[in-house]
Amino acid sequence: MKIIQSLLLVLFVATTAFAQTDSIQSDTTYWHKGAVLNLNFSQVDLTNWNGGGQSSISIGGLTNFNLKYAKGKNAWDNRLDMAYGLLRQGDGDNPFIKTDDNIILASRYSRQLKKRIFISAIVDFRTQFDQGLDEENEVISRFMAPGFLLANIGLTYRYKEIFTATLSPLSSKTTIVTDDSLSNAGAYGVDAGDTYRFQAGVNFSSSFQKDLWENVNLSTNLNLFSDYEKLGNIDINWETALNFKINEFLSASYSTQLIYDDDIKSKEIIINEATGETRSVAGIQFKSVMNIGLNIKI
Repeated sequence: MKIIQSLLLVLFVATTAFAQTDSIQSDTTYWHKGAVLNLNFSQVDLTNWNGGGQSSISIGGLTNFNLKYAKGKNAWDNRLDMAYGLLRQGDGDNPFIKTDDNIILASRYSRQLKKRIFISAIVDFRTQFDQGLDEENEVISRFMAPGFLLANIGLTYRYKEIFTATLSPLSSKTTIVTDDSLSNAGAYGVDAGDTYRFQAGVNFSSSFQKDLWENVNLSTNLNLFSDYEKLGNIDINWETALNFKINEFLSASYSTQLIYDDDIKSKEIIINEATGETRSVAGIQFKSVMNIGLNIKI
């Protein structure tokens, strides 16, 4: 429960700081904040259609909030990303299924040591809004099941606003599973019956963002974590996005995410053909999302 309380405190502080920057009377030139909201909707309605197919409805939304402060040798960057999408195929009796779902809250404080070298403290929290189901309609995830909290202290190399890379020899990863059934099953690497797992290790993260052409922006973020007890096992989280601005209100984006986590067993392999014995192993997770819709930038 202390971990959950800490996370709620981080959320409260970040939200409060974002909301109160309008009321700051001094040093407001050092603050920058913004928000981008993207909404998309598509529908296919078929009646006696000889070509075949199914009617469908797709709804999705993306939001990005950022709050940045820079003054002298100090810099503080915060971002909150959220996404959610639903799809229904067939008639109205079919349920909506989830196609996209994430919550990402990240905060980085940096203190400049040399021209492009900073010492940084980073907190990165990730979870999702809604429950997730597998192909057999069994619940495999919920809000805070899992939740991932990364905390890092290390050195950062920063090149303008384009590229940053941070090596953190002092790093921790906390995996949170608050759902009883998933906790009892030992999902996501926690011991059966436990609600969290703490790992100390080393972390490397990098980010790159640049306008490739007018109205075309590329951003990519890579995070690598290795537990000190298993330095040969590296958890990977790699996100890439291409954003296209069509006009003032319309935009398109194509994003991908690749995840590998040795503690998340996602497929079965046969280890004894005679007995049919199988073993759960970790696999590469990959997601790609394309959105075209209404874009509101604040």
